[in-house]
Amino acid sequence: MTSLEEVLREAYKLAVLSEKEVREVTETARSAKALVADIVSSAGISAEVDVYGSSARLTWIPGHPDVDVFVVLENRDVKPESVVRALSEGLTSRGIKWRLRYAQHPFITLSAGWCEVDVVPCYKINPGERPITAADRSPLHHKFLAERLNDELRRDIRLLKIFMRTVGVYGAEIKVEGFSGYLAELLVTYYGSFLEVLKAAALWRPYRVRIDPSGRSAAEKFKAPLIVVDPVDPDRNAAAAVSLASMSTFILASRRFLKRPSLSYFLPRQGHAVRHLSVVEVIFPYPGEPPDIVWGKYKRAGRALREQLRECGFRVYRWGVESDEKTHVSLVYVVDQTELPPFVLHRGPPVYSDDVDKFIEKYVAEDVVGPFVDGIRVYVIKRRRYVSVVECISRKLGAGNYTIRVNAYEGALVQKNAWIT
Repeated sequence: MTSLEEVLREAYKLAVLSEKEVREVTETARSAKALVADIVSSAGISAEVDVYGSSARLTWIPGHPDVDVFVVLENRDVKPESVVRALSEGLTSRGIKWRLRYAQHPFITLSAGWCEVDVVPCYKINPGERPITAADRSPLHHKFLAERLNDELRRDIRLLKIFMRTVGVYGAEIKVEGFSGYLAELLVTYYGSFLEVLKAAALWRPYRVRIDPSGRSAAEKFKAPLIVVDPVDPDRNAAAAVSLASMSTFILASRRFLKRPSLSYFLPRQGHAVRHLSVVEVIFPYPGEPPDIVWGKYKRAGRALREQLRECGFRVYRWGVESDEKTHVSLVYVVDQTELPPFVLHRGPPVYSDDVDKFIEKYVAEDVVGPFVDGIRVYVIKRRRYVSVVECISRKLGAGNYTIRVNAYEGALVQKNAWIT
């Protein structure tokens, strides 16, 4: 059995940023900052332009850098949309490719060599001041963390992010509903190391964990599976995006890693697909909307269709939403079977219940077996309304631009877990 020390020794090698990568990301950030500052200044907008986030703190996952340039406005009369408009015009005139994206307000993403640069407008706020946009906290986040980080903590943050990415809980976007990079950094600075985060998480219980890095004890105002009070904003839960499933997955991964350490928790790979499962996919063309909106919309639709499949008599073992965020988005259901028997035993109330007459009157005139008594209850054997899973889905969704595929899926929902030991 490989010891924890041996696994960590090898895992830490995966969290090392090479001098070349640091140099290239630093140069990209410097160039992007200068470019944005020039465009903003030329447009007559007074703002501080700086780089925040993981690229500024050297805490990105090796090989996966992201550069965040913030246009920090002091004048509250200048709208983020005005900054985005000036940036789009300035980048276009310079022949630089960019695309418009949306969070709480629009921002711009541009390609800069081997990584992307997000350019985000925000307002300057002081500690304790209520933010106008969600991005306003970012400079304060950076200051809080930069004052506390050292090389060892940065290394452990990178390792925690790799661990979280492998087990599928890294990212606060709706697609993942997991741990943001900022939250991962807060956890390491709070607990002191990667290993201490896992030791603590192994003992977590959903809805019972309240962490306040600032020591203000402001956690009681929140209700969520995991509460981590934002040290720069006591009215914000920095873990608000973490779903119950993501928190529970992280607890399980932490427990299992500490019990049976393995590099599998740091090396993302696919598991083999288990054959002969019954799986149905509903495939839609990808809509021209921002990813967070698309994921949110189809997760809601997926939950509703899951309940409708159950109403039709299909047992849903597992389900999920999958998309390449370009061409399609799919609702995937692993079910007990795709074709049901034409008849079903339907249980009614006890014979002494006040509801028994209503049950009998409903079925006495219908083409059913019964009503009859078995034990103390009344039953009927009736025809199913839907026998085929395809028929059920088609009737529930109605006419629309979608395709239904049966037993052609071999994705993550039917694969053996590749990281768990």
